[in-house]
Amino acid sequence: MTDLPIWKFSLFDRDGAHVVALSGELDLDAADTVRRTLIEQLDRPSAATVVADLTDVTFVDSAALGAMIAAYRHAADRDRRFAVTGAAHAVRRIMQIAGVYDLLTGAAAVPEG
Repeated sequence: MTDLPIWKFSLFDRDGAHVVALSGELDLDAADTVRRTLIEQLDRPSAATVVADLTDVTFVDSAALGAMIAAYRHAADRDRRFAVTGAAHAVRRIMQIAGVYDLLTGAAAVPEG
């Protein structure tokens, strides 16, 4: 019997951005594919912005966060934009504890009013 992955992704364009919609549990088993998928999207000629939509993600571990940080750095090195959106409370909290929430969501770049 083959183990089925407990996560999946889909690709689409929204408002001029390439969106990678992720769902399920993003852990060590998912991290390499997540990193590779995000970087492939960033390397597309039309990819000024790539968004990882985490609306349907129920769990994220340090390996998956590392994949998103790698995508963020890849984008920065190429003058492109990478951002994470839609993180539910539990996922957002993990990102905050890890100290990467503001960086990955772009909140660090938003001026305080």
